[in-house]
Amino acid sequence: MKDILKSRLANQIVQVLLLIVPALYFITGLGITQFRIVESVTLGLLTKPLAFKMHDYLWVPFVALLLMHIYQGVNRSDNP
Repeated sequence: MKDILKSRLANQIVQVLLLIVPALYFITGLGITQFRIVESVTLGLLTKPLAFKMHDYLWVPFVALLLMHIYQGVNRSDNP
């Protein structure tokens, strides 16, 4: 049976999400420290309390995606 986490589509999805999650982490960090600027740029969607909550919980998906990315890379030379 083919390992679904090592499929090409799963690999691409994990890679894209690994670009998005750290970007969100960075933006929410700015939303905590520079909340006046971020609130005005996001038209009030990213408030300081929301940015703090998101920033506090984004490490969970980041670690999960990082582990999936590492798992996908193991024995990559066997299956190009």
